[in-house]
Formats: sequence, structure tokens, C-alpha cells
Amino acid sequence: MAEIGSARRLMEDYQRHIVQLAELRVLLEERLGAADAGLDDIAEIEAAIERMDRGLYGTCRRCEAFIPVVQLRLAPHKQECAACRERMRMSA
Repeated sequence: MAEIGSARRLMEDYQRHIVQLAELRVLLEERLGAADAGLDDIAEIEAAIERMDRGLYGTCRRCEAFIPVVQLRLAPHKQECAACRERMRMSA
């Protein structure tokens, strides 16, 4: 019986994940359509959408760690985790 509950929970987690990805795609597309987006932002947004299409979205480009959904909602086009972003900032 425990296996049925586990499978159900996995399916619920999967459905929640799919909904979150759809929400993040909408955010990315809205930002892409924003008239005030700079060229750098456009390139970052397009790269994030491409990573989403390839199944890599939500993982850091540098260390491959998962990026928290909260962080993705704030900056859906940024594809580095907070630790890698801080390291980049410190080395600049």
C-alpha cells in the first residue's frame, strides 16, 4: 500500500513541477516581449527558453546545482545559482 501512496505523491510532485515550468515560461515570454528589455536581457531570456526546451532549465550553467523556484520567479532568465553568481561578482 505504501508504494501506491509513493507513486501518487510522485505524480503530484511531477504535476506541480509541470505547472511551475509553464508559469516560468510565461514569465520568460513576457520579459522577452517587454519593449524596454536590453539586448543582453533578450539574449539571456532566449538562452533560458532554449535551456527549458532542452530540459536543462532550472539548473546552474556553471555547477549544475538546482536553482530554487523562488529565485527563478524573481529572475527567470538568470541561469546561475546564487553561489555561482556571488563567486562571479567577487571575481569581477
